[in-house]
Amino acid sequence: MIASLLTSEHGYVRVMAKGARGPRSQLRPLVEPGRLVNVEFSWDPERDLQYLRSGTVTVDSLAASPSLEATAFLLAALELADRCRPAFEADGDGTAVAVFAICEEFLRVLSSEACGDPARLFFAFEWALLLRHGISPEIGTCVACGDFPATDAVTWFSPADGGLICSRCNAHGEISGVYPLGAGALDALRELATDGFGSGRGEPLSRALRRQLGAHLHRFLGYHMPGYRLPAALELLRAGKDS
Repeated sequence: MIASLLTSEHGYVRVMAKGARGPRSQLRPLVEPGRLVNVEFSWDPERDLQYLRSGTVTVDSLAASPSLEATAFLLAALELADRCRPAFEADGDGTAVAVFAICEEFLRVLSSEACGDPARLFFAFEWALLLRHGISPEIGTCVACGDFPATDAVTWFSPADGGLICSRCNAHGEISGVYPLGAGALDALRELATDGFGSGRGEPLSRALRRQLGAHLHRFLGYHMPGYRLPAALELLRAGKDS
């Protein structure tokens, strides 16, 4: 069996886990998706494939709550990290260490009893990746005029311009590629910016707010993050709600 590991020291590493498909294999728990593990593997930078030898599981993120939601958002986070790999695969600038830390914190919060909403946690994961790339949305002031948008006015969100557009700048609806941003979604975005993964410990978002927040982050990621597309794992949630 061939598996991919994200490591803090070597970045992405592909390993051969001999016999890992067997039900009694000691390697099988080490290659289950979404687990934090300490492993020993061969290391030859001239080889594309290393050999996984042994290890232990330190965090099983779905052990406490293997729900459909938690599973879908876990797989979506792994898929997103893997698809954006070309942007942060180099090890020399410390990027691998930073991305590993983002994934590690996501897994630790997801596995904890304090995780109140896997959706919030996934949005925090997306935000953390954007921060790492230095392209997180501007949600404090209008990106067009620099003023603070009035709290009682319609606010717009522009992926291309990088964040908020106030109602004065878009008073006549002349700016293309902007989307209305409700007060609840703006508050949630600001919570992501200030609390990070701590926002995953908050109360569950409503379905409407989750859709709006997810849509805005999806558009922003799609515009600014090379290699991004909506994780297929999120279709699990849509299928679960439709059944």
